[in-house]
Amino acid sequence: MSDTIFHIKLDKEGQSPLYQQLADGLGRLISQGSLAPDSKLPPIRKMAEEYGVNNVTVVTAYKHLESKQMVYSRKGSGTFVSPLPVEAIPSPVAKGNLHSFEVGISFDKAINFANTSLPHELFPVDAFKKAFDEVLEREKGGAFRYTDSMGYQPLREQLCSYIEAYGIKTTPDSVQIISGAQQGIDVISKAMIHFGDVVFVESPTFYGAAGAFLSRGAKLIEIPMENDGMKMSVLEDYLKLYRPRFIYMMAYFQTPTGISYSLEKKRRLLELAERYDTYIIEEDDFYDFYYSKEAPVPLKALDYKNRVVYIKSFSKILMPGLRMGLMVLPKKIHQGVMEAKYTTDISTSGFIQKAMEQYFKENGWEEHAKTMRGFGGEKYRHTLSFAKKYLAGRASFSLPNGGVSLWIKLPEGIGAEAFCSRMLEKNVILTPGSQFEISGRDSDHIRLSFCGLEDGKIEVGLKRMSETIDNMAMKKLF
Repeated sequence: MSDTIFHIKLDKEGQSPLYQQLADGLGRLISQGSLAPDSKLPPIRKMAEEYGVNNVTVVTAYKHLESKQMVYSRKGSGTFVSPLPVEAIPSPVAKGNLHSFEVGISFDKAINFANTSLPHELFPVDAFKKAFDEVLEREKGGAFRYTDSMGYQPLREQLCSYIEAYGIKTTPDSVQIISGAQQGIDVISKAMIHFGDVVFVESPTFYGAAGAFLSRGAKLIEIPMENDGMKMSVLEDYLKLYRPRFIYMMAYFQTPTGISYSLEKKRRLLELAERYDTYIIEEDDFYDFYYSKEAPVPLKALDYKNRVVYIKSFSKILMPGLRMGLMVLPKKIHQGVMEAKYTTDISTSGFIQKAMEQYFKENGWEEHAKTMRGFGGEKYRHTLSFAKKYLAGRASFSLPNGGVSLWIKLPEGIGAEAFCSRMLEKNVILTPGSQFEISGRDSDHIRLSFCGLEDGKIEVGLKRMSETIDNMAMKKLF
């Protein structure tokens, strides 16, 4: 950096103030990419000596750049280049799975590790058939009337009891029924994001959410992940700089990494949201799939300042085709989100809501959740056993103890997209990590989802992965 940064020309006889000239010169270097994101600028005294100006000139130049969100300061550490120029809007996140159809692969015959759905044999079809019949018998054609735009009141009451088991205490007036988690994210985006607003996301993150934020003109800032959640020092630095509209995250079994947040980080996240006056969008797709004795404690359960929008989907724990979920909304944004939901679809299917309420009333939810969790836990343990057998010494992988996927790091020098392409030739479908990167850049990780496959197919798929890793590593040697 030093060779570049000290070549800015200052005209000490010119009309433009020296601090402005210095700030403009640094700004050009940042915009051109000559100064890398998060790189440290020289200390104030060093800059002053190099350019023959006083310390105040350098301080003022740095402050001017900070006001334009091109740099940020870290107390006791110095001044750093911002991770995202304020004018930049990233391209939408890639979504295809390496053009699987173009290579002529048959999804029916393939070993599909990209599928996160559980086998349909586990779905409570008979219980829902009975619930449908009872609703139709009771209400006749009235079963198909519109319900309140917030959702069917008896169902909202049932769902309050459901989530109370996870420590979330709320009332039906704070619950909004939605047609799945993705609609919830889209409605929140519609209600809260204005073009150019900044949204923080985990890195890597779920592309469905990222796509919704980008479609509203948001600028996404990625917060790096550690083994127990977002890196809090980076988060606070960026909060000072950007003041985001909200932070999007998953507290347990995060997509795609499988990371779960520590209690310490959850509390810290809530403190920072309150201090910097922002909201947190917490998405819960897989909290029911925990394989330890202790149930997860959602971030929302600790939300004493009412800063968290909690979004829960029932697609995995019940049936994907139900397209049903809920949001728990803080009071300050409640009205805006309700209006956005109404203009999206007036209301979620009244018939499905009434059937779901009848199902919960007759069956509860914990018994089926235990069945699904037991199935997922068995698949998880078998997959880990096969992964240790075939990937040990070749690739590393996470131990999330929940969810339906493993996050696998490939050996150095083997890119995820090239690896996934090779696996397609062996009739194995994997999800490259690039699909969870905002920029779409290549990754050295892949996601392997195991719940939709028989144990035999899981073992064959992992064995083929080990052979492909060996072949690709061998070719790199020559």
